[in-house]
Amino acid sequence: MTPEESIPRTGGPVHLTVDGGDAVLLRRLRTGSGRGRVHSVFTRVVNVVTPQDTLIALAARDAGHAPRTLTTDVADWSGWGIEEGQPVTFTPGVLTLEVPYGPLRLTLKGARAWHPELPSLAQLDRDELAAAATHLAQLNQEHGPLGGMLGPTSDAGPMDLAITRALAEGRTRLIAAVRDRDPDATRAAILALLGLGPGLTPAGDDFLTGVALLAALPGSAQAAFVPVLEEVLAAHPGRTTDVSLATLREAADGRARDELLDVLRLVADRAQPQQLAAPVRKVLAIGHTSGSDTLSGLIAGLHLEEELRGSL
Repeated sequence: MTPEESIPRTGGPVHLTVDGGDAVLLRRLRTGSGRGRVHSVFTRVVNVVTPQDTLIALAARDAGHAPRTLTTDVADWSGWGIEEGQPVTFTPGVLTLEVPYGPLRLTLKGARAWHPELPSLAQLDRDELAAAATHLAQLNQEHGPLGGMLGPTSDAGPMDLAITRALAEGRTRLIAAVRDRDPDATRAAILALLGLGPGLTPAGDDFLTGVALLAALPGSAQAAFVPVLEEVLAAHPGRTTDVSLATLREAADGRARDELLDVLRLVADRAQPQQLAAPVRKVLAIGHTSGSDTLSGLIAGLHLEEELRGSL
């Protein structure tokens, strides 16, 4: 019998354990209180809005570490009776989801803190940056799914074809704008990509996430991209989804899923192509095309880093 099948339906509280989570988020939740709500529900993740209007994620076990995320001791969230709009009560160290058959109480006691560690690529020369970008691009082309930054699927309809053309054009505009160090053109290119594509995190946003993460690295030659992105996000918060907006803001602050950071750490350590294969496959498993689209942004960022260092 799974934990879900043994949920008591008597109206009493069900206690769940938070195994680990983002250290910054854990620190805030261990002292904060108030009322929030369920934002959205998926099989592996429940998104919740805190009393401070911050979007956070309650992930199933083995989901991996990510910013604003708590990993819980459940296989998945199906069958728990959680629905969008349900109230969530926050008390120090406890989140209580008010589901119909009784409250679900998630306790943070004993949760392991995850600290995202952002590497530096400052020690790599231009040839090494170019080689890393080439290796990642090859893996993305070989194993990444079509439908986003890699181009349309063979059965794509007119709307899908239009989106993938717009993605390609937006990528070209953004790369040129960052390379030219033109903030106005960069701002326009970000707006062309922001919210572009279907899904919880549109492909254009995932690409921007990858570029932002490279720009946020210590000593990055493209650091000027970050404040422009933050300015656009602040001015146009409704341009994309809440989840995507949160992901972009975290990436601009140098915070991203552990799978992405693992790839960057290997690049920083001058890993051989064969060492990159397994970690890249984990990135490509994120979402439908999200992993591939974000990896495309990382690749573009590596090329920009190489080019901009040569122009200093």
